Order: sequence, then structure tokens, then C-alpha cells
Amino acid sequence: MRRSGLHRQHGKQGAGGGGGGAKGIYTKLTIAVVVLLICTLSLLFSATIGGNRGSLEPSEINAEELWESAKSSGWRPSSAPRSDWPSPPRETNGYLRVRCNGGLNQQRSAICNAVLAARIMNATLVLPELDANSFWHDESGFQGIYDVEHFIQTLKYDVQIVESIPEIRKNGKTKKIKGYQLRPPRDAPIEWYTTVALKKMQEHGAIYLTPFSHRLAEEIDNPEYQRLRCRVNYHALRFKPNIMQLSESIVDKLRAQGHFMSIHLRFEMDMLAFAG
Repeated sequence: MRRSGLHRQHGKQGAGGGGGGAKGIYTKLTIAVVVLLICTLSLLFSATIGGNRGSLEPSEINAEELWESAKSSGWRPSSAPRSDWPSPPRETNGYLRVRCNGGLNQQRSAICNAVLAARIMNATLVLPELDANSFWHDESGFQGIYDVEHFIQTLKYDVQIVESIPEIRKNGKTKKIKGYQLRPPRDAPIEWYTTVALKKMQEHGAIYLTPFSHRLAEEIDNPEYQRLRCRVNYHALRFKPNIMQLSESIVDKLRAQGHFMSIHLRFEMDMLAFAG
């Protein structure tokens, strides 16, 4: 009797377990059907979008218009002064040296900011130094890349520029002016240059700002200052003739094969260090 009772008990447990198993299978089938339905709808939606895109025949696209320069929509060059813009005075508050670090584009932007900083402080700008030690290991410098004479002449009505700080004679001795080294804050406002930097320049005769990448605020509520940046970037900074000739020959060869695009992959060590 005990054995039969035990058999009945096990039978009841088995029946309950079978019911639970059926429910589990039903739940899994339901989930599978829902997932399959979602995937089907997604495929249908993708096919519809793809079909709409594929309906554009090549004849409907004008390749010449595709490669034309974008329309200006009323915008015009903004580099020439449009208000009272006096020439720099002969007497300045001192000399401004900067060391432009970063990639070539960052250095070019830093040069534009250096010219503007010199204008703001009424300083004589020394030809900017290009950092070659941290990444590029190229000793060309400003004189080896840009047309110095063109740079100075183009900006003669904006700032005074010299290739190096001249020596001074004092008490019968020749003396070099050593620039007082300062580290500008990132995106420093104009007020920093007209107070902290200018004070040190007047005390020491020259200041040396390093590093000088992104050290002047981009957003400045003075249109003439922004136009000066444009004059530097689009007019004053011109590569040396040998660089221009080489680059033009490369572009001509590329154009001879048809239209082309150049892509900056941004795969340098400094980018990897900052962006991971």
C-alpha cells in the first residue's frame, strides 16, 4: 500500500511538471513568433526604402552640378575692413612671441590668433614659431613653409611684424630681449590679453606665449577682429612657391583622372591619445 501511494504521488508530480513544461514551450514559441514578425516588418520596411532609392536613375543626376562649387546664397567674403581701422602706430608696447603647437591646421589657426593678439595689445609680432618637436619632427619652420615677405606686406596695415626680436644697445653693450614666458589659458578672453599679458609685456619688453593652440576665444563680439582673422588665413598665409608648384602638379594629375575627393583620416598619434 505504501508503494502504491508513493506511485500515485509521483504521478501527480509528473503531471504538474508536464503542465509547467507545456507552458514554458508556449511562452518560447510566442516570443519566437513576435521576434519573427518584427524581423519581417523590418525587412519589408528596408526593402521599401531601398526600392525608393533605387528608383533614381543615373540619368536624373547631373554630375556637373554635383561637382560645382556650392552657391553662396548671398554670403560674401568678409576679410576687408568695413569700418574705421587705423594702421598700427610706430611705437608699440613690446614684442609678442608665440609657439604654435598641434597639427598643421591648429598651427595655422594659432597664427591667425597671434596676429589678432598683437593687434589687441598693440604689440610687434615676431614671426610665429611652429612646434616641430612634439610630433612632426620637421625643422622647416615658418620661413620654410610660408612666404614671409607676402605675410608681412599683406598685414602691414594691421600689425607690425619682424622676423626676430632686434638686439638693443644699453650702456654701450648689446643686449638681447628675453621674452617673459606665459602660458595663456585655453580660449582666453580678450581681457586676459589686455590685462595679464599686456602688463608683463610692458614690464619685460617682450612676452613668449607657449603653447599657443586655441589660446584666444573664437567667439569675439567684434566683427573687425574676425575679419582680421580671415585676412590672415585667406590672404596673408601663402605657401612658398616650391610648395605651391608641387601641390598644383599633384592636383592636376588627380584632376586628369576625373573628379576626386580628399579625406583627412585623422589617424595621428595625438588624436589617438586625446580621443582614444
